[in-house]
Amino acid sequence: MNYFLVILGLIVIFSIPSVFGEEIPSWVKNSAGWWANDSITDEDFVKGIEFLVNEEIIQVEKNLIQNKTPEIPSWVKNSAGWWADGTINDRDFLNGIQYLVSNGIVSVSQDSSYDKLFIGGFDLSNAGPFEGNSYAQYTIIMFSDHQCEKCVNWLSHEKKIIDEKLIHSGIAKFFLLDYPMLGEDSVTAAEASYCALEQGNYFEYLDILNKKYAGIQNGWASVNALVEYSKTLDLNFDEFDNCLFWDQQALRVDYNKKVALSHGVVGTPTFFVIGPDDQIEKIVGPQPPMIFEAVIMEMK
Repeated sequence: MNYFLVILGLIVIFSIPSVFGEEIPSWVKNSAGWWANDSITDEDFVKGIEFLVNEEIIQVEKNLIQNKTPEIPSWVKNSAGWWADGTINDRDFLNGIQYLVSNGIVSVSQDSSYDKLFIGGFDLSNAGPFEGNSYAQYTIIMFSDHQCEKCVNWLSHEKKIIDEKLIHSGIAKFFLLDYPMLGEDSVTAAEASYCALEQGNYFEYLDILNKKYAGIQNGWASVNALVEYSKTLDLNFDEFDNCLFWDQQALRVDYNKKVALSHGVVGTPTFFVIGPDDQIEKIVGPQPPMIFEAVIMEMK
């Protein structure tokens, strides 16, 4: 494995963060069971645990230390299997993860946080890249669900007119944020878009999702379908598959949903237009481009 990190002087303290109450997410337990049964490789399991540690789903105190072990001992794998079937508790399983971190098998980053970006009181730190000029005086934020038919239709038609009149002309920049409300596939599709972002194909993947739209919870946005779509782009398939398999973008999607809720979003599509003096106008529903133009004119 190439995932060993030599770290000097380490004290590791594990706890389960309050965002998950008193439980580790169920998908972690499923993955531990698959690893114990050799359904996934050591490398895939280690990558997943690195994500959990660096995203502080499993929290560690990141002091410097050392230790390097060339392989995972069998007792750690046995513990993962026992934990998956309920034989041992969470704390006993975390002791095994502590061993992986303290011996350099799982690498710990020093800072996994995103740069903060606030516009008009909206936290856009976890949004995907925006469209338009960064110096544009106006900002349009769209909260959307990939399984929302009205959202897809608006993006496929009205958005093109707004691009021409407001975005490409440098008047406004455009952010798309997740508000997955129509089922589990909505959440997974949002995660997939950020997995594509990791490899520089965010907008290309969004375009595929819009073209593949076929309703709500009927398979077109299932995990298997989302992975297949990645094959049509210039992506590292294994990295994309691993990202989606381990829900590596789940916290990001959940964060954007909380941003939506904090601003009173209850359905999709919902838009906010923000002016140069932080004026805010809320637009509900798939409104025509003239509404956005009128709002910006009123703000001038």
